[in-house]
Amino acid sequence: MALILSRDDVQRCLTMPEAIEAMGVAFRALSSGLVHVPQRSASNLPDNGVVLLMSSLLQTTEPPAIGIKVITVMPGNSLRNLPRSYASLLLLDAQSGKTLAIMEGGWLTALRTGAASGFATALLARKDAHVLALFGAGVQAPMQVLAMHTVRPLSEVRVVNQNDDHYQQLVATLQTALGTTCPPIYRAATSREALAGATLVACATASTTPLFSWREVAPGTHMNAIGAFTPEMCEVDAETLAHAHIVVDQREAAFIEAGDLLQALASKHITGPNTWTEIGELALGKVPGRQAEDEITVFKSVGVAVQDVAAAWQVYANARSKGIGIEIEV
Repeated sequence: MALILSRDDVQRCLTMPEAIEAMGVAFRALSSGLVHVPQRSASNLPDNGVVLLMSSLLQTTEPPAIGIKVITVMPGNSLRNLPRSYASLLLLDAQSGKTLAIMEGGWLTALRTGAASGFATALLARKDAHVLALFGAGVQAPMQVLAMHTVRPLSEVRVVNQNDDHYQQLVATLQTALGTTCPPIYRAATSREALAGATLVACATASTTPLFSWREVAPGTHMNAIGAFTPEMCEVDAETLAHAHIVVDQREAAFIEAGDLLQALASKHITGPNTWTEIGELALGKVPGRQAEDEITVFKSVGVAVQDVAAAWQVYANARSKGIGIEIEV
């Protein structure tokens, strides 16, 4: 019997600490060769829509698991009063091919993306880091804050964004999620104001130009840059990257999609992927992490399908143990 899990079911079955732990499973397996991740495929749809297909085999679960995620991005949905994007994930037993679960994938994607930043922050940020400069206040922004607050309790969050409604929604979401433990949240007028003395940075925008300059970055800063996932996009400027220890989720994916890195590579500010560290290598102890208190570290993530599988597996295990979801024969 397979489980059908709604968005509400998924939310009840995966906490941020569990998701961060699942990202450790995913990235260690990825850098150990225990994962098969084809590049994502895209097919155009009418009215400038697109359907994306992401799949991965994760061999460290018992039994090994396959995840297949389908995402539709439909710009015309704004006229239909519908969400711009939908996502669903199919979880399979890789030994028998049996369907284990079908679950809503939008919230799962948002949570695992934030959790990846939390995992990187735990490995790379200074132990005394507690002030966060957050660029962007969209769907991913609260996940970035929740993840980083989990591993480095925050004393202050400074937000740089353009849309006032999005900022107000971000504040409300974080206050509801964190309650009395929610740190003070402010809106910074400029990147310089946000970055002054902040040693944690999260970039979650759709920008095509850098969000700040190298001279504004405080010594010892750790950055999570998750917004630029096409060659044309860019959040972190080339000079900052030239001074940073660059860590990626996967070299191959970053070399195809990470606009920040590709543009810095083209301008010869940085060298090729062989000089970038994979987060899984860091987690496995194959390479060192932060080397000095004043070192700049950047985790550049474009998202890898194995993250979805690891998170979905934890959701499935928790749903089974809690009796959540609808069982069907498929």
